[in-house]
Amino acid sequence: MKKLMIVALMAVAASTAFAGDSDALKQILKAKTYEEAENLVKANLNSLANSEEKAKAYNKLVELALKPAEKIISDIQLNEMAGKQEPYDSVALYTNLGRAFDAAYECEKYDQMPNEKGKVKPRFHKSNAEKLYGLRPNLINAGIYYQQKEDNANAYKFLRGYVDSSIDPLFAEQDKSNDPNLTNIAYYAAIFAYQAGDIAAVDKYADIAMKDPEKKADAMNVKLAMAQSGLKNHADSVAYMQKLEGIYANDKNNDMVFGSLVNLYSGLNENAKLEQLFNEKLAADPNNFTVWAVKGQNAMIAQDLENAVTYFKKALDAQPENTQILTYLGACLLDRASQAEDRAAGKTGRVAPAALEQIMPIYEESRSYLEKARNLDPGRNNANWAYPLYRCYYRIYGDNDARTKEAEALTK
Repeated sequence: MKKLMIVALMAVAASTAFAGDSDALKQILKAKTYEEAENLVKANLNSLANSEEKAKAYNKLVELALKPAEKIISDIQLNEMAGKQEPYDSVALYTNLGRAFDAAYECEKYDQMPNEKGKVKPRFHKSNAEKLYGLRPNLINAGIYYQQKEDNANAYKFLRGYVDSSIDPLFAEQDKSNDPNLTNIAYYAAIFAYQAGDIAAVDKYADIAMKDPEKKADAMNVKLAMAQSGLKNHADSVAYMQKLEGIYANDKNNDMVFGSLVNLYSGLNENAKLEQLFNEKLAADPNNFTVWAVKGQNAMIAQDLENAVTYFKKALDAQPENTQILTYLGACLLDRASQAEDRAAGKTGRVAPAALEQIMPIYEESRSYLEKARNLDPGRNNANWAYPLYRCYYRIYGDNDARTKEAEALTK
């Protein structure tokens, strides 16, 4: 009896060990098209016996997607070798490539799960990685194709797919020593992520792009823009300020982070922090444009015109052709001259010639800066110099002068 039981148990074990594919999997493996197989996988995934069957089902999807894509790629290569430029079905190529990569990632997920004995024995990992990794550049082509079609959703999908494939475990063993496109594509993926409002993705792709020194500044700009766009209340602003402080502490030469901190401190009325930030920056860089420009703006707003003029002149030492600063400086000098004239007139309304002799050079200095702004930016694209220049001309030349009339016309 005992012997019979052992034989029976062995028979059960043998039947389990050599059990064939489930009916659901057999149906999937018989499918002739990707669409047919995909529908069967969706309908029967939970009916498949185990992770091994699920991996086999998704690998079938990889095969069915790759077959038409590889045929198109082969035709393109043959035509190029023959010196021909024959049209091909771009949508079919890129759709099937996207399907192949997506299915391979799902296959990998189940392929890496432990079996009944607790062991991981991937069956499709190596073959899928080798088949797909070399096709990655086509994902860039797909992104460009859909961007030209103004289909940003698909452009983003394929560009991020290219970047994601560089770090996905499926391709862990592939040689990644030569990937000159990665940081550039990561930067564009970050931009599309920004447009989609996906802050986590912006950080992810921008961080990859920032590994390239040439992309670091632009990628940081995207990160900062995304973070700023998500500020909804004071608590968000404080959290963002603390994040920026951490970044700046590790990169004191980052002008974009510095500028963002300046704006944030100003907006949050963190005057003590702002002054400390300025002092530290000037100790390292006495001619820092941003520091002097912001100090000048703050003094101008506070009507501290003397200091505003001093600070704006220091900003111009760093950027002599900055039309906005030229305009601000001209306007501050104009106000200084006007106020001095009002004080000199007193209750009589008359300004003594000796006082006027000291005041008019200030008007002339104002005019020189405003005219330089006009010459550099005649279209007033960056600075609206017209109104202060009109006031300046009016005081120096009178209301009938052609220069005054020309400047006045621009203010209307």
